[in-house]
Amino acid sequence: MDLQDKLRRMHKKTSPASQPQKSLPDLAPSLGGEEIAGSEGSFWRIKKQLPGDLRHGPYRLGEIAKLDFSRISLWERTSKGEFNPADLVFLDTETTGLAGGTGTAAFLVGMGFWEGERFRLEQYLMRDFPEEPAMLQEISEVLGPKKILITFNGRSFDWPLLQTRFTLARMHKEIPAWEEHWDLLFWARRLWRKKLSSCSLTSLERNILNFFREGDIPGWEIPQRYFEFVRSGRGELLRDICEHNVWDILSMVGILLHLFGEKYSQAKRVECPREAIALGRLHEKNGRGNSPEDYYLQAIKKGNKQVRVEALKNLALYFKKQQNWEKARETWISLLEIQENSILARVELAKIYEHRLPDLSKALQMTMQALVFAWHEGWERAAAELDYRRKRLERKLKR
Repeated sequence: MDLQDKLRRMHKKTSPASQPQKSLPDLAPSLGGEEIAGSEGSFWRIKKQLPGDLRHGPYRLGEIAKLDFSRISLWERTSKGEFNPADLVFLDTETTGLAGGTGTAAFLVGMGFWEGERFRLEQYLMRDFPEEPAMLQEISEVLGPKKILITFNGRSFDWPLLQTRFTLARMHKEIPAWEEHWDLLFWARRLWRKKLSSCSLTSLERNILNFFREGDIPGWEIPQRYFEFVRSGRGELLRDICEHNVWDILSMVGILLHLFGEKYSQAKRVECPREAIALGRLHEKNGRGNSPEDYYLQAIKKGNKQVRVEALKNLALYFKKQQNWEKARETWISLLEIQENSILARVELAKIYEHRLPDLSKALQMTMQALVFAWHEGWERAAAELDYRRKRLERKLKR
C-alpha cells in the first residue's frame, strides 16, 4: 500500500461525514445570516449590502468605482494596471491562532466586493471544524472570477493560511489563482514607516483615516472566544469578532482609496515632508510617473532641518544616478550649508571634482575636510580610506 492509499484510508476514517454530527447552533438571532448547505456540507454565511455613500473615515465606499488604476505602477512596479473595480476583492480572516502553521484554521473569512452601485460584504463562518470543506468550497466559487486580491499582511499570513487549509482539505485544485495580490501593509510601510511609530491597521485608521474603533475586541482574544463558542454554541460570543472583521475590510478600502487619491498624484499637493520623501523614492524605484525631483523639493520646502537634510541627500543621489553632475554638486553644497559636518557630502563632492567636473584642488580640499571629521568622530576605517584618497590626489596635483 503506497502513501496515497494510506492517506485516503485515514481520511475516510476521520472524515466529518463518518463522525457523529452534533447539533449546530442557529446564529440568525445573534449574528444574522443563514445556513448554506452544499455538496461538502454546511456552513454559516452573513451577507451585507452597503450603500456607496457610506463613509468610513473621510471616504465613501462608492469612490472605489472612480479609482484610477494607472497609478498602481507607483505601488506595484510589475502591475498591468488594466483592471476595473469589479476585479477587486478585499479579504481578511479571523483564525484559531496567531502563529499560523497547519494547526491554525480560518474560522471566519470576510470578503468585500464592489458590485453595481453597492459594496457587497460577505462573511463565511464555520460553526465547528467539520464545516471547513463546505466553507472553502464556497470561497473558491465566489473568488474564482476575481483578478486582484487585496489584503493587509495577507502575503505573509491570510493567503498562505488559506492555501494550507485548501491543501489539507484535499481541495488544492480549487485554490483561486490571482493575477495580482496587493498587500496594503507593504505599501503602508513604504510610505509611512518614518512618519508613524506603527503601520498596523489600527494605527493607520487613527492617523490616516481618522477612524477610531469603539469596543473592539483585542486580536489575541479572538481564538479563545471562538473555542468558547464551539463548546457552548452561544452565537453572541462571535458578535464582536464579526464586527472586528467588517472594520478590517472597510479600513482596507479606506487605505486603498487614500493611496490612490489625488493627494499623492502631484508633489505640490503633498503637505507632509516625510511622505514627500517616500514618494520621491517610490517614483525613483518604479521609473514611471512624476519626477522624483519634485517630491524631494517639496520635502525641502516643507520640512524641518532633519527632513531637509534627508531630502537633499536623496535628491543629490538621484542626480548622481541621472549623471547630472552639476545639479548633484549644487545639491551637496546646499546640504553642507545646513549640515556642516556631513562626511558623505564632502566625499561625494570630492568624487565629482576629481572625476566629473575636474578640479583637483577642490577635490583635495573636500577630502581633507572629510578626513578631519572622520578623525573627530573616531571612524578609523573611513579615515584610512580618506587618507588614501588624500595621498592619491596629492600625487596627481604634483604631476
